[in-house]
Parts: sequence; C-alpha cells; structure tokens
Amino acid sequence: MVKVWRWLADEPHQTVGVRALQVALGSMLLYRVFTEAPFAAYFWGPNGLGSGSSQVILGPSIGGVVDTIFSTESGTVGLIGVLGAGALGLILGCWTRASTALALIAFFLLEQRLPHLTDGGDNVTRLVLTYMLFALPARASPAPGSLSVWLHNVAVLAIALQVVVLYATSGFMKASGDKWHHGVALYYISQVEWFSLPSFREIFKNPLITTAATYVPMLYLLMFPVAIVSRLKLPWLLVGILFHLGIAIFMGLVTFSAAMIGLALFLVSDSEYGWMKARVSMMEARLHRVATRPRWRLPGTLSALRERILETQRRTL
Repeated sequence: MVKVWRWLADEPHQTVGVRALQVALGSMLLYRVFTEAPFAAYFWGPNGLGSGSSQVILGPSIGGVVDTIFSTESGTVGLIGVLGAGALGLILGCWTRASTALALIAFFLLEQRLPHLTDGGDNVTRLVLTYMLFALPARASPAPGSLSVWLHNVAVLAIALQVVVLYATSGFMKASGDKWHHGVALYYISQVEWFSLPSFREIFKNPLITTAATYVPMLYLLMFPVAIVSRLKLPWLLVGILFHLGIAIFMGLVTFSAAMIGLALFLVSDSEYGWMKARVSMMEARLHRVATRPRWRLPGTLSALRERILETQRRTL
C-alpha cells in the first residue's frame, strides 16, 4: 500500500506519454474540424440533420440553454471554432488544461446534437479528455508529493485502465461472435464499400489471408492486458500501432486510429522513452563513426597505378 501511495504522490508519471496523447487527440480533432466544418450547418445547424439535445445529460435548465447554440448557423460554426482552438492548443502544448476543457465541451455538444455521426473512437476520446483535465500542463514542474502530482497520476491510471478495459472488452466481444470463430469476419468487413478500398476487398478474398487477419487481431486484443505488463509490452504496442495504421489506410477510420495510436503511445513509460532515445542516440553515433571512418584509396587512377607497377618491375629487372 505504501508503494502504491508513493507511486501516486512522489512524482508525475507518463509525462511523455501524456504529451503524445495530447498531440494525437489534438490532431484527430483538428482533422475533424477541417473535414466537417464546411458541412457544419448541414450536420448540426438549426435546419440540419442534428436533432439531439444535451438535456438528457445536463438537465432541462442547463441543457436547454446550451442547445440554443445550434439555433443559429453562426453559433454552430462558432462551436466548431472552439473545438479547433482546443485541438490546436493540445497540439502546441499551450494552456493544455484550458485547451482540453474547450475541446471536451465542444466535442460533447456536437456529439449530443448528432449522435449518429460517430465512430468507435468517440466514446474513448470523450472519456480520455475528461481524465486529461487533471493531467499536469505541458512543461510543468510540480513539487514532489503535491496534490497536482497526485491528481495527475490518478488520471494516468484511469486512462491506462480505460485502455485495458477497451481492448479486453473488444477481444471478448469478438471471441463470442460466430464470424470471428469461423475466421471469416474480416472478409465480411472488407466487402462493405464504406469501410474498405477496392484493393482491400480483393486481398481478403484469399482464404488464408482472411483467416489469419481474423484470428490475429482477436488474439491480440484478448492477450493485451497480460502483454502490457510483461516484457512483450513494447513489441505488443508496436504491433497495435501498425494494426491501427492499417485500419486507417484500408478502412478509412482515420479519427479512430489516431485516437488509438495516441493511447498506445501513452502507455509507454518515461523510462522506456528514455531507453529508446538512448538507443537511437547510440545508433546515430555508430552511423556517424562509420560515415567518417577513413577509407583506403587508390593512389590516382587505374592507369597511374598500372604505370607504377610497370616501373617497379623494370627496376627489379
């Protein structure tokens, strides 16, 4: 119990990972701003598709006032601007707590207005932004044992547990599905035009590729909680990053993949980032030594070398 308390209170953990997560989520939200802002009035405006209300969560009094933002197109566009400002602050590391609050509020209201325009990463993004309100600002230097350090580490622990629950739940849900049991789930997914490229659909008509690509993600998700507390942690996270890059490229789920890659980078500890940085520095130094190593060169051209050999032979004769 004493060790747990010291871990929570002595010094902030995952500072590099938190920063990587802020950049990943900020980039994802800014991508959504640029791609969805031209259609803001159509999606969320007073005469748009959105008809949802935040009163279900915030109550009639507060929710009714908040919903008036969408009563005009200028209010809708302004809320998109708030989301963009929060996302940019997260990317640049400026006033990260305020930027997180702006991004969370705008993201939440837009989601409540049009809950149908979501993907698998929206729920975890909203939860993680909530936890990040308690994370230390970028470049902060808190006193050891202070309340801010304690809150930061509690937020770090909450995010990590959320990731574990997310992966484990996804794995168990896949394990309980018939199509995943039979090794054909990726075939059906790949044939849906909205979620795949034409080349992707052709690749997964191969039974061997389809079977392997179905079972491997399921096993990866089921073993995730165990792998990240073992020596396989870094390779496991690297595989996950590559997996989500594939989802972004072949299935077009860019925002979902960006959020999940950010969470994978978050799970890497500060000491592990330090170890990787040291390894990269060693490799750079080794390459520099190889590049600057003196090389033996021929004295002149080949013809000049031939003349010297002939001259040496004449002298010996």
